Amino acid sequence: MNQQNEQSNVQLLIDAHDIHGLMCHYFDAVDCLDPFRAVEVFTDDAQGDFMTGKIYVGPKKIARALGRILLQYKHTSHHITNHRSTISGDTATALTYIYAFHRMEETGELWHLWARHIDTLVRTDQCWKINKRVLSALDSTPEWEKIKREWFYGHPGRRTHDMMSEQLRASAED
Repeated sequence: MNQQNEQSNVQLLIDAHDIHGLMCHYFDAVDCLDPFRAVEVFTDDAQGDFMTGKIYVGPKKIARALGRILLQYKHTSHHITNHRSTISGDTATALTYIYAFHRMEETGELWHLWARHIDTLVRTDQCWKINKRVLSALDSTPEWEKIKREWFYGHPGRRTHDMMSEQLRASAED
C-alpha cells in the first residue's frame, strides 16, 4: 500500500467517525428536548421527512417541526444500532438504524419505534452536514393512529415471503 492510499484510507475512517458523531450529536439534542441544537447538523437548505406527511426545508422549519413532535413525549431515548456511511469525496450517504423509546406526555404509556435515518451529507468548510434526511420507520408498538402506515417506508429492497419461499424451493432442487 502506498502512502497516498494509506492517507486516503485514514481520511475515510476520520470522515466515517465524524459522520457517526453527527448522528450522536443529533440524538443527544433530541433526547435533551433541544430541537434547535439538534438541527445544527443540517445544511441551510436541508430537507427533512419525519413521518408527518410533509417535507420540511431548512434548519428553522425542521427544528419547529421536530419541537412539535417532541412535545408529544414526556421522555425519549434514542439508540443508534447499526450505522453505515458511504463516502465519496465531499458527499456521503448514511444509513442509521434506530431504536427509540418514548413515554407519551398525555397518557404516560410507552411507544417503541424501530426505524432508520437515510441521509445524504455534504462536507462543508467546517464539518459534515446533512442535506437530506428521511426517517424511515419499520415498525412500532403499539401502532399509533396518528402515524399513517404509508409513512412506514420499510426496508428498501426487502423481498416478500413469496419471493423467499420461491428461492428456497429453487435451491432445494439443486
